[in-house]
Amino acid sequence: MENRSWLSEVYYVVSRDLENLLNRPFVVISRTLSFLVQFFIFGYTVSTLVKGFDFYTYYGIGTVITTVCSVSYIMGHDMFHEAEMGLLDYLLSLPISRRTLIVGRSLGGAARSMAYGTPMFIVAMITLGFRDLLDIFESLLALFALAFGISGLSITVAIAIRNEERFDILLAFIELLTIRFSTALYPWRAMPYYVSMVSAFSPVTSAAQAIQSKLFYSVTDFTSWGTLLAFVFIFFAVSSAFYYKRIEGGRYK
Repeated sequence: MENRSWLSEVYYVVSRDLENLLNRPFVVISRTLSFLVQFFIFGYTVSTLVKGFDFYTYYGIGTVITTVCSVSYIMGHDMFHEAEMGLLDYLLSLPISRRTLIVGRSLGGAARSMAYGTPMFIVAMITLGFRDLLDIFESLLALFALAFGISGLSITVAIAIRNEERFDILLAFIELLTIRFSTALYPWRAMPYYVSMVSAFSPVTSAAQAIQSKLFYSVTDFTSWGTLLAFVFIFFAVSSAFYYKRIEGGRYK
């Protein structure tokens, strides 16, 4: 009975975050249009310049990965502005435990990223001709793990930085570093050496490698999965610790 009550509380927090994203149609529409342009126009155009390699398929999958990742970073912006507006103090006044709030916010960030990105992923799978349901399912799990980890990372930054200008600059830099310095949109062999060195540490690279291995070769890349899950657990633990410390005493200070 207690577990059921805890799950219902987590569901409330997650559903609230989902509603927050859906209540901002401009964000949904703008990012959807960006995905469509990248997938159907830019990706096709660039692929005509690449010989001996199916770059369109590679780039199309990468576009979905980077879009889900980008939406996950919005969680950090929401957390920061909620703190500024006093909404976190309101959440703390509700009959919900701190543990529920911490778990729910990370899950909420991942859930709304997947709610937004799954239709795009399905469009990509149909367009690119992927039909194996097991490969598609494992790829979706990798996307969810990435979204969960990025949500934890953005929450950590939102809680650690209290100056709005510094927060915006730092989160934008981290987003740029994790997405553009990754193998989601271009393979290692096409990167300059210094970029490939940084790319190896990007969680987006780990997710991209896991998804590409499964979809292209029907092989589970356990190394990439291990790196991705390590990233998820580390930043969930760090964001939880930061969040708990900030709300200790009943107020977000």
